[in-house]
Amino acid sequence: MGIKAYLHPKWWLITIGTIFLLLGTGNYLDAEDASKNAYDDPTDRDVFYEETFGLFSMSLATMALSTGLFVKGRGLAMLSMISSVTVIVFFVLHYNAGEVVSYGYNDLTVTIVLSSILGLMGIGGYLHLGDD
Repeated sequence: MGIKAYLHPKWWLITIGTIFLLLGTGNYLDAEDASKNAYDDPTDRDVFYEETFGLFSMSLATMALSTGLFVKGRGLAMLSMISSVTVIVFFVLHYNAGEVVSYGYNDLTVTIVLSSILGLMGIGGYLHLGDD
């Protein structure tokens, strides 16, 4: 069993989608506490931002889950490559924007680790381009 078996995009999308669905739901439901950790002097608007971030996370996670569950073959491989690059770009831009406002959850290590995991998913998509 080679590396290709470990990098099958179906399982990466399902796993990442499940994790981010849980994290996004937690962020949405606990937005008030999240805003207290993220900002020095949080306002109701900051709570809204955290709720919105949770909703966006849940939406993207649902797309990842549904892609992993229902798309097959070359389409699955292509979507895993496209989504991995898109979310890596999002993480980098989000990190940079967070640095400007001293966002409490900004952590370069987390950004690098998550981007690396997504990079592996994209590589898996590339390796499975020829799948039927």
